[in-house]
Amino acid sequence: MKTKISIIVLVLTFMFPLFLFSQNSLEKAKELMENNENEQAVQILEEFVEEDENNVEYCKLLATAYLKLSQNPENGMMKAMKYFKKCKKYFLRTIELDPDYIEARVFLAESYYYPPKIAGGNKKKALKQLEEIKIRDPQKGMKISIEFLMFDEDYEQAIQKCNEYINQYPEDLKIYHYLGMIFQQKEDFQKAFETFETVIAADSTALNSLYQIGRTAIFSGENLERGKECMKLYLQNDPEEDSPSLDAAHWRLGMIYEKQGKLDLAKAEYEKAISLNQDDKKYKKALKKLRKKL
Repeated sequence: MKTKISIIVLVLTFMFPLFLFSQNSLEKAKELMENNENEQAVQILEEFVEEDENNVEYCKLLATAYLKLSQNPENGMMKAMKYFKKCKKYFLRTIELDPDYIEARVFLAESYYYPPKIAGGNKKKALKQLEEIKIRDPQKGMKISIEFLMFDEDYEQAIQKCNEYINQYPEDLKIYHYLGMIFQQKEDFQKAFETFETVIAADSTALNSLYQIGRTAIFSGENLERGKECMKLYLQNDPEEDSPSLDAAHWRLGMIYEKQGKLDLAKAEYEKAISLNQDDKKYKKALKKLRKKL
């Protein structure tokens, strides 16, 4: 009995430092990802996956690190494509291990649906993932269906689906934003204004709808004062990850001022947009055209 206990103690004494080292390395990889040092994180995580390819957490982290690398503009197109393929590979592995991991399925559905075939697009595979999402989360599945219809410019079908969604999930205001975007694309500007205002009335902090009211004012040439007011409100906040940048908002505000004939104010907004983002040629082009009017 003493011999068995001694062996167990010996094994634990040997294994514990290895376990501690492993945990420290995994935490280091997570820290690197938080600091956007994803290349170093990938090196660590590749070793973890090589040692245990059936570990869901390792595959999730590695897929996410590759996704971040693919989104880094400094890596260039070729590298981005390579990282994107690796990202898909490990997300596919993740859902093999955890079929209910919705975030991976959403990513795969979108990454198959939106790109052209030459860039890895495959609508059949996208719709297969969408069906799996609908089984696990019908609300999210319906919303993605609407996004796909909008992407295909099948606006009538998208409107019908939006109305179905509103009937089933009336508490989700974001669908009204989708509906507003559809009306905007159809150039039904009055309905677009009304729909975006529905969102704002229920949630004054709905930044994307504030921005789109301003944008709709530009496209329609109507409600310019309201468009200016909404764009100024938008500029008082820090945009969320899926929201237009502040430089874009200054550019749009400049366009509203220009339509109102307030050319000096428009010039100031275009210059502010350029100061925030000197790489966007649209801002410089707008300023150049405006100067001819001054």
